Amino acid sequence: MTFLRAAKRTLLASYFVVSGVKAVKNPQPLVAAAEPLVDRFVPLAKQYAPPQLANSIPEDPAMLVRINGGLEVLGGLALASGKGRRLGALLLATSLIPSTLAKHPFWTRTTDEERAADKAHFLKNASLLGGVLIAAGDTEGRPSLAYRAHATSQLLAKDTKKAGHKVAKETRAISDAALAEGAMLVGTAVATSRRARKKAAKQSKRKNKKLGAQQLKHGRAAARSAAKEAKSIAQAAAKEARASAAVAAKEAQKQAKKLNKKAKKVTRNIHLGEN
Repeated sequence: MTFLRAAKRTLLASYFVVSGVKAVKNPQPLVAAAEPLVDRFVPLAKQYAPPQLANSIPEDPAMLVRINGGLEVLGGLALASGKGRRLGALLLATSLIPSTLAKHPFWTRTTDEERAADKAHFLKNASLLGGVLIAAGDTEGRPSLAYRAHATSQLLAKDTKKAGHKVAKETRAISDAALAEGAMLVGTAVATSRRARKKAAKQSKRKNKKLGAQQLKHGRAAARSAAKEAKSIAQAAAKEARASAAVAAKEAQKQAKKLNKKAKKVTRNIHLGEN
């Protein structure tokens, strides 16, 4: 597999190395085609590039052709040798875009033959661009940095998720234990409260019963005392009534005797004729 990759990279790079060497040695055949592109894009590059970089951008089309050819040579050698092959493929893609636009602008051609020829070369270079972009993404079966970074981030996310689930599970367990303990404490408190209420009610009942017995005893004593006092009062009243009756009888007897005496006197007077 390594030999096949090396062969494919070398075949792909060969076109760029040959084309680059020609451009470096003799740029004049390409200057005329490069001038419209240079006149259009170099001022824009100088306008938007940083000042220190804008001053170093060459304006000579021949120099720019040589630079582009040098990029093709460096990129082709890097791709063919395998030393910095992915960076070399990116250099080839970078150099291929301006050279294709400069050499084969088929949309500007006036005749059908020129337009067809340039269009064919333009599509050929587009195919080469696709090839070097594929080479730039080739990691020879090993994970790329982007893939490893993505895999690492996914692994970290997975570990974080697992840790979060574990923490959530432990939190739920602690919460359930706390709730169970709280429920047990509440149940104990309720049971204790019920026992305390029952005990208090029993003690209150005993106390009320005892107090009722004492009150009943006092009531009975008071009733006996009241009955005794009523009896004494009744006896005293009866005695007084008998005394009063005796006095009244004696007085009545006296009055009767007086009346009897007076009646006798009247009777006697009648008999004597003095009435």
